[in-house]
Amino acid sequence: MIGLLDCNNFYVSCERLFNPKLLEKPVIILSNNDGCVISRSEEAKQIGVKMGEPFFKLKKFIMDNNISVLSSNYSFYGDISNRIMNILKKNLPIVEIYSIDEAFFTLDLKNERDSFCDKLAKKILKWTGIPVSIGLAKTKTLAKIANRVIKKKSQYPYLKIDNHSIFELRSKKLADYILQRTNVHDIWGIGSKLAKFLMDNGVNNAFDLREFNESFARKKKGVVLQRSILELKGVICNEVEKESAKKKSICVSRSFGVKLNAYEDIRSALIVYVQKASSKMRDYNLFCKSISIFLKTSNYQEKKYKNTKTYSFLEGTNDVRLIWNISEKLLKGIYLSNFLYSKVGVILSDFCDYKNIQKSLFHDGNQGYYKKKSDSIKLMKIMDNINKKFGDSKLRLSSDENGSFYLKKKNTKWLMKSEYRSPCYTTNWCDIPKIKV
Repeated sequence: MIGLLDCNNFYVSCERLFNPKLLEKPVIILSNNDGCVISRSEEAKQIGVKMGEPFFKLKKFIMDNNISVLSSNYSFYGDISNRIMNILKKNLPIVEIYSIDEAFFTLDLKNERDSFCDKLAKKILKWTGIPVSIGLAKTKTLAKIANRVIKKKSQYPYLKIDNHSIFELRSKKLADYILQRTNVHDIWGIGSKLAKFLMDNGVNNAFDLREFNESFARKKKGVVLQRSILELKGVICNEVEKESAKKKSICVSRSFGVKLNAYEDIRSALIVYVQKASSKMRDYNLFCKSISIFLKTSNYQEKKYKNTKTYSFLEGTNDVRLIWNISEKLLKGIYLSNFLYSKVGVILSDFCDYKNIQKSLFHDGNQGYYKKKSDSIKLMKIMDNINKKFGDSKLRLSSDENGSFYLKKKNTKWLMKSEYRSPCYTTNWCDIPKIKV
């Protein structure tokens, strides 16, 4: 049996942990730069707030309905997510983290599945404060649908759900009922283009897709659609993977709070992104052999520009000093002074681990070379350990010779808008809640 655990309205639930005033009230979380709605409380959903709605269009509606607005706080959400996933890993043999608030798992129990999952959901709620839903079925696709039943109870008026946190597709009769009421757009792995193709061919729901001709589906849309059909029939095509798939690339990029023209402003943003990307890469114990820097204007500007430059190393590195040195040269190669830029970013790719680093044919081969490499790796470990213990960016590169960037961080033009951000609570010593006694 395959299970899918999904945190309920995850970002909102995180914000409510340290702010009980938000309980039972309409709450929305905004995307980067306070652009659009990315998470809603049940109360916000009931009064008509839609996912993805632009914030500027909602301002009057928000005031009229007394909706609480918060900017996204990803470091805080990520920490809470790690706590939940660690609980899962300690209680289940195989766990596949699917996203920040979702994880697939396998469950071999036959007669005690409901009891086990109920205890697991209660443990997560007790230890982290986050409510979760668990869907159980024979395949990942069906587990997704089972989990959705808990969130969309109103769509299944004749369905009796005893436990409001757990639902299992136990029988074909039950599956038929659920699948007939699951829109084709709501099936895992079915995007808008594929959904249109299916609807044009008379497939309007999951039941129709289960009965759809496999050979025709494969001929027209490939093996992915065929696997979706088989999964709806209860045939496992997507195994739960204990080991996360190896990273192919790491990208760090943010839209600027305002459009930027000055090279130094863009450079100051890029050095922060390079450090974040390098640190993330080292968390996976990886070394990169390729760096790409991209710079672009907004798609809505009349005067558009975008460019990317890539550099390849002869051998892998995880040293942020070298990565930044190359990144700065790449940025200089694509920057043009007559544009207003909206975004800059860095992509690290072509990864290898330490054992598989391809040594350059052109190094001198003496002990000095290997000592220098070893010292570099040790230095990065020390840097990461200090930052993890005392807070992000305690040890860092400066953006100029004086290190003036960090002294003037509050005045940086490139920082994203986050006018409604809550404290980080669990990831920053300064934001730890204080209790008065």
